[in-house]
Amino acid sequence: MKKPSSLLICLFCFAWIAVSYAQDNYPNKPITIVVGWTPGGAADLITRLLARVAAKELGQNIVVDNKPGGASQLAFTAVVNSKPDGYTLGLGSASFFLIAPNIRKLPYDPINDSSQILGFYTTHFGLVVRADAPWKNWSEFKDFARQNPNKISYGTAGIGTMQHLVFERMAQKDGIKWTHVPFKGGNDTITSLLGGHISAAIQGPSDIAPFVQDGKLRMLLALNDQRWEQAPNVPQILEVGYDFSTFNVGSIWAPKGVPEVIRAKLEAAMFKAMKTPEFIDGAKRLQQPWFFVGGREYTKMLQDRFEGYRHVVRTLNLQED
Repeated sequence: MKKPSSLLICLFCFAWIAVSYAQDNYPNKPITIVVGWTPGGAADLITRLLARVAAKELGQNIVVDNKPGGASQLAFTAVVNSKPDGYTLGLGSASFFLIAPNIRKLPYDPINDSSQILGFYTTHFGLVVRADAPWKNWSEFKDFARQNPNKISYGTAGIGTMQHLVFERMAQKDGIKWTHVPFKGGNDTITSLLGGHISAAIQGPSDIAPFVQDGKLRMLLALNDQRWEQAPNVPQILEVGYDFSTFNVGSIWAPKGVPEVIRAKLEAAMFKAMKTPEFIDGAKRLQQPWFFVGGREYTKMLQDRFEGYRHVVRTLNLQED
């Protein structure tokens, strides 16, 4: 049996030293977070806030790169195919990890081909119509939709998003048929609603609350399990006869294979950033609910919920050919 040559041993040692040095000195160049929605929406803004504050903890700039389209599939593909060195990260949503792979065949496994850094916000969804719409409350809207099949069109940030799934579950329960219109982001959805191109929209607080407060939109229902602080008189979904609600956590993730020392460093820096007055005050101004869940814990949350969402997608017959 031949013994390894001295040259091979030296090359291995140099490679090991180089990898260890890169990890110990991470980050030594700017980091990119790829976002699968258009600039200016709720997810984009809270991510930019976290990036700006976490950059100070890490000592390097964090750049947000928007790649909207395909209900975040374009952005996810860009990240999952990147080098797992901690310099290319993604913004993930529970809907992409739980719903998208059950609706369409993907060239990767969203949960197993990612390494979660942390969950850092939750999205509340509200159903809104124009202020001059004939429906004054959820009951009137639902009755009209039931009596007028496919006359209601509603917009969301894409096929397979959490609000899309929940609203279709509501339709199935009530025997309603309405038309889903997918958009690339919250801004596009609200612009279309204000322009009279769709009947209703389902988006988060930062997208719709300013228009509700200005009297341009009317909120009819909160699709999460609690009323909104910005619209305390509007009922939430559990109060109007449903036993389900939205679950949508926004997370920062890296491609599979990122070294644990780098993943843990990112998690710690971002968690520290979230405790600063700059982040807390910024999130309040965005009217965006935030919280912290560690990457490993969040991965377990996704794994535990996956089969349940598969059942819902199949029950609603949302699978694409």
